[in-house]
Amino acid sequence: MEENTQPTIQVTNSGKVVVTNAKDVNLLDGDGNPIPKRNRFSLCNCGKTSDGPFCDGSHNG
Repeated sequence: MEENTQPTIQVTNSGKVVVTNAKDVNLLDGDGNPIPKRNRFSLCNCGKTSDGPFCDGSHNG
């Protein structure tokens, strides 16, 4: 079975934005500066995270 290595952005049913195979994805802040990232991460779209722009699960509490 061939592993998918292309970058993928998936919006889950709960609204979380999950990015996988992100090594070739440029993540930038509002001023265009690079944001350090991991190969897989979730982006916050609720605004409650303390680890922005990454989701830290704060929306669950």
